[in-house]
Amino acid sequence: MLGTTLVIVNPAARSGKAAQIAAQAASILENIKASSPHGLEKYAFHYTVAPLDATRFISNEGAHYRTIITIGGDGIVNEVINGLMAIPSQHRPRLCVIPCGNGDDFARTLSLPRNPTKALQLLSSHTLTPKRIDLGKASNHWFAETLSFGLDAAIALGTQELRKKTNRTGTSLYVQCGLDQLKNHRDIHKVHVTLDDHPTKTVSCYLLAIQNGQSYGGGFKVCPQAQINDGLLDICYAEPPLSFGAAAKLFLKAKEGKHIHDQAIHFAQAKRIQLSFAHPLPAQIDGERFHDNEVSVQVFPSELEVLMP
Repeated sequence: MLGTTLVIVNPAARSGKAAQIAAQAASILENIKASSPHGLEKYAFHYTVAPLDATRFISNEGAHYRTIITIGGDGIVNEVINGLMAIPSQHRPRLCVIPCGNGDDFARTLSLPRNPTKALQLLSSHTLTPKRIDLGKASNHWFAETLSFGLDAAIALGTQELRKKTNRTGTSLYVQCGLDQLKNHRDIHKVHVTLDDHPTKTVSCYLLAIQNGQSYGGGFKVCPQAQINDGLLDICYAEPPLSFGAAAKLFLKAKEGKHIHDQAIHFAQAKRIQLSFAHPLPAQIDGERFHDNEVSVQVFPSELEVLMP
């Protein structure tokens, strides 16, 4: 049962395709309402007009709804989740994701089809069920999938800029930007890391990723063992030295999660993570730019209810 439903649409997502998918969603919701009026009493749409618009709207209006549906990419999902977490838990709606972005890594984690029409079909056939998932929180910002620093964040942010300039999409764009960053910007960063109650240690790395789900960048499985409902965050970092050739091979292996046995790659798990960087470096949270040199990260188990296959 969807109950009173709000659909949040980023009309610019996937080069404007989200607006078309929203029209399909309206038709499907109307059919659900007609066939099962007690399962869907009413629904409304909100089209975002500016960054953080979804967060503001959900935090103010979200408690009036039982289900929030997003149509867009990981960025709009992140905005909605930050709005949802401003609502007391007893009044917090569940989340349903219709993927219509460029990477859609959170949708992959939820085992949703990347094709938005197929995802809508799951909604219309009542095959999505509510399940509770963990969320991460970095300082005061919630995330569903990923938080990363250094080289991989530079790749993610650079891909966004290249997409705006070229209007291209897809994994090939991420690979192109990644190889360019690996060749020209393989900077080494010193990071002070504290995991739970363990002693702080200093590591030198090209990148450091903290994952709630497995992937970023459109399916690159940086932490292939990560589970969104295990009460833990997964950490991955890459230590120097790495030549361009070695780094490029690891980067391409990460697409399928086959980088995990390389001696330069290190993994850990924790409930709480404290990071301290000597200087500012590229950082992203669910694909959006993030700024903080002193970061407290924590997992919140079973914090959000989502609809999944």
